[in-house]
This record gives sequence, C-alpha cells and structure tokens, in this order.
Amino acid sequence: MKRVLLVCLAALLVGLPLATARLPHAKAATPQVRETGYITARDGTLLKYTVLRPAGTGPFPTLFTYDGYDAGSNPDPGYVAQYVPEGYAFIGVSLRGTGCSGGVWDFFQPAEAKDGVDAIRWIAAQPWSDGKVAMIGKSYPGITQLFVAEEAAAEGESHLVAIAPGHTYGDIYRDVAFPGGIFNYSFASLWSFVAQPEPGYAAAVKAVTDGDQTCAQNLANRPQNVPKNAFLQSLQHQWDDALIRERSPLYEIGRIKVPIYTVISWQDEQVGPRASNWLTYVNSQVPLYATLTNGDHGMYRTSPSLADLNKYFDHYLKGIDNGYQNTPRIRVWWESGRDGGARAPGWVSSVSQWPPKTKTARWYLDQGSALSTKKGRGLPDPYAYVGPTGQGIQNPKYSGVTSQPDQYLWAVKPAPGTNDAYTSAPLAKDTPVLGSGSLDLWMASTAIDTDLQVTISEVRPDGQEEYVQAGWLRASHRRLDPALSTATRPYQTHQQSDQEFLSPGTPTFMRVEIFPFGHVFRAGSRIRISIEGPKFLPELWGFAALPLPATNLVYHDAEHPSSLALPVLPNFPIPAADQSLPACGSVIRQPCRPA
Repeated sequence: MKRVLLVCLAALLVGLPLATARLPHAKAATPQVRETGYITARDGTLLKYTVLRPAGTGPFPTLFTYDGYDAGSNPDPGYVAQYVPEGYAFIGVSLRGTGCSGGVWDFFQPAEAKDGVDAIRWIAAQPWSDGKVAMIGKSYPGITQLFVAEEAAAEGESHLVAIAPGHTYGDIYRDVAFPGGIFNYSFASLWSFVAQPEPGYAAAVKAVTDGDQTCAQNLANRPQNVPKNAFLQSLQHQWDDALIRERSPLYEIGRIKVPIYTVISWQDEQVGPRASNWLTYVNSQVPLYATLTNGDHGMYRTSPSLADLNKYFDHYLKGIDNGYQNTPRIRVWWESGRDGGARAPGWVSSVSQWPPKTKTARWYLDQGSALSTKKGRGLPDPYAYVGPTGQGIQNPKYSGVTSQPDQYLWAVKPAPGTNDAYTSAPLAKDTPVLGSGSLDLWMASTAIDTDLQVTISEVRPDGQEEYVQAGWLRASHRRLDPALSTATRPYQTHQQSDQEFLSPGTPTFMRVEIFPFGHVFRAGSRIRISIEGPKFLPELWGFAALPLPATNLVYHDAEHPSSLALPVLPNFPIPAADQSLPACGSVIRQPCRPA
C-alpha cells in the first residue's frame, strides 16, 4: 500500500498541471488595476481575494472564480488575459482554510456556499462593480459554483446572474469517490495530499514572505485541516450517508435560478462523466446550456468551448443581444479530435432533454464469447479475480510511465484468464449510443464478495479495438433503487442496510452501470464487452479492490440470460463528411489497440 501511494503521489505531481491548467494569454497587455485584500464573511472569517479590472472607473460586470487552490492570490491569468481587455473585472477568492484565507477547510462544507454568497454581495457593493456577477471555472472552481448558486437562490441573492461550471460532479459518492461502491482511493489520496493543498500553500508562503501578517496567522492554523481532508473522510463515510449527500450538489440543483453553462466529458479522468445526471434536475425554467463530449478534463477550455462561453457571458452578464438565448440547450460533440482535428468536434447534434429519448437495444452474452441478439446458451465462463488487474486508458501525461506523451496503456491487455469478453457480430448499420449502459449479469463466485469492472469497446473492421467507456460494481452493493433505475441505468442504493453478500457458487443477478457516453458504433464494427477486476495503477483513478482471490463464473443460459442494454438514438443522421471511421487514436481519450 505504501508503494502504491508513492506511485500515486508521483503520478499526481506529473498530473498537477491539469487541475490548475491556465489559458494561454490571448490578448496583448492592456492597462489594468490590481487590488488584493480580505473579504469578511458573515461569521467573521477573512477570505483572501485578488481582483484585476480595466483601468478607469467602470463600473464593470464581474467574473468570479472561487476555489481551494490559490484563486485569492493568483486569479487565473488566462481568464484575466481573455476577459479584462473585454471590459470585465475578474476576481479570485480562496475558500476558507486555503491559500491565505482564514478558517478551516472541509471539502465542500456548507460554509463555503455561504461564503461565496457573501463574496458576491461584497463584489456588488464595490464602486468598480455594476452589481452583476457571474461565476467561471472548471473542476474545483466549477463545482463550487453549483453550491453557491444553490445557496444564492435559497437566500434570494440577486447579484449572481449566471454560472458556468465545467467538469463537475453531481453525486460525490457514485460519480467519483465510490464508483459502484468501490473506494477510488487513488484520486482521493492524490487530490487530498498534493493537488488540493499544494497551490494554496505555495501562494501563502509567498504572501507571508511579502509581509502579509494576516496570511501568516491564517497559515499557522492549517493543521486543523488535516482531519477534514477528503481521503480521511472517505474512510469514515463508505456508504451514501447524510454527509455524502450534503456534499453532493445534485440534490439541490433544482433550487438554482440563474442560467447555467456547463461542459461534461465522457472520458474525464478526474471527475468522470456521471455529472450529466444532474442535468435532469435543473429547473425547467432555468436556461441550461450543456456541451457533452468525448474527451478529458480540459474540454471546457478548448477553443470552441471558450468562444461559446464568451458569447454566453456577453449575453447574460453584459446584456448584449447576441441571440445566445436561442442556442440549443443540450449539445453533443461527436468524435472530438477525429482525424487530427485538434480539440474540435467532428460534428455537433442536439437533444431536447437529459437523459435523451432513446430506444433500448439489447445483446445477450452467449457461448463462444459471443454477444447475440437472441438469448444465450451453454455453460458459464470462468475468470480469475485476483484484485485490481483491469485494463484502462491510463494517460502517461499524468502517470509518468512512459516518455511518449501520446502513448496510452490501452495497449496492455488483460492477462490470460483474468477476464471474460464477449463480442457481437458485425453491425448491419451505424448504431449511435447516448447515455448510460447496463450490463445485466448473472454471476457466481467462490467468494462472498467480488469487484467488477465492465469495459465496452468497438472492434473495427480495420482490426483495431477502440476504447469507449467503463463501469464498476462491488457485488455486495448490488441492491437497486427501483424508482431511480431504468433499463439502461441501474441505480444502486449504496446503503449499509442493503448490503448483500454472495452465497459462494450460487448464480446471482446484478446490474453494472456503464458510465454515460456518446459513441457511434459503425456499420461493420463489432461491440465488445469485457468483465474483469477493477483497473490498476498508475492512473488518476485507482480502486481499493477486495484482496481475496476468487474464481468468478459468468452465466448466459436460458435460466440466467445475461445481457448488455444500450440507449440507441433513433433516426440519427451522420454528416456525409464524418460517415467513415475516424483515424484510429485521433478521438480524444479513446485510444486504439490491435484487436
């Protein structure tokens, strides 16, 4: 475990630039005013801020970024370069207990949302402000926006006029911390011990060196943060309990009353793609603009996204009549990056709701490692469960395992005997899938519990296998909430009272959610599903898998019809220019390997 944790820490040090990535300076330098100091929250806590604004008296509309890194000392210079020359003031505020701010940090504690509302009121009262504030940022400063907007609505705060949260989560338990009920200890440890505290500490040390005595006093209290870090709290809250729900914005999303702009990536290596589920709960009267795309944790900051974001702020923050309100509410980017197309979509479509209107297509696991349109036959297929051995798409940019930045570890296939894979016949027509999938599985094990990873891929006519998506389940967490489960999205309760161990050797039914994705399986390609243990390190996600080895049996006979259910879009046209298969490996975060 110590060795694995050291690998984790090294991996994050390599991967840190992603979480704190900056935009390139987009415009020539213009005269700016920089001001820094402290905002007093309602309970007296002092929050560090830095604001940059155009020279002159204004007043200016304000963009506000709010995080637990170093926003209060170093507002994102890329955003500053982008927006201050356009007549916006740009302010960064550090969460309590981070950077130079006072108080104790506790991940996404309710006080953060109240502090954010206090900061908005303070901004609106400044002589350089026109009283209109919008929030900006992805990842940490994206997630904070959801909580602040919920609190602003509850308090009737009207100075917040729009938010733009990119790469968020909705349900901290299911989306990131415990996918399928399995502890994602790798991300929890990397983020808690390195990524979250490091930028703030560095900013605070510089401020103290420069003579900021308030920062020095606040920095002296940082040991109080240790019991509150996300890794330790995850160990204390291994079920979907009251604290987990308090720290999950999903449950209060319906409160938000201001326009929302968001970007969600299907292969997001940090927060995952299940954030798309919170779109369902947005108040129907609230303007929602969501971009759903294949890709990584940086798609919010691609050129197409930023151009769209600029129009959004111009409309809702500056009040410019640029027609943005007519933008489709949920847009899907297909095959982003295809054929060397930088970080742009291959093409764009839109859907009227989330989850979209789809038809459930079902393939049955069958003898001979087949996926069939008819119910399967034959004896069960065994594989050895020996802990975290599963395949993944580890990116060396964040793991440091290779000197080739474009080389993924998808090429490392499962060891013989450690997985069962089932492959369909060639598809007769293009099959566009959008949303979550479900592997409805009959399984027996020699153990009383086992961990499952399900990986879906496309086996192309050119002999390449392209990664699509994955999902996880701890078998003892299989109890479903029938009110929230659908044909293509199982929803487990993850309550300790619902834990059900396996009876060794007895076939048992369970459903594994395949995380949301958008992908067109082309005519002539085959769909492959692989069942194995959770994926191993190095990666930003890694699982504390059950340590006891077992033999697992996958059933697919008439009495135990295991099947794959996918949501297929009906009557879905592909533009003529994009009807061919994309160049293998060009689609972002969907690498290829020989099939």
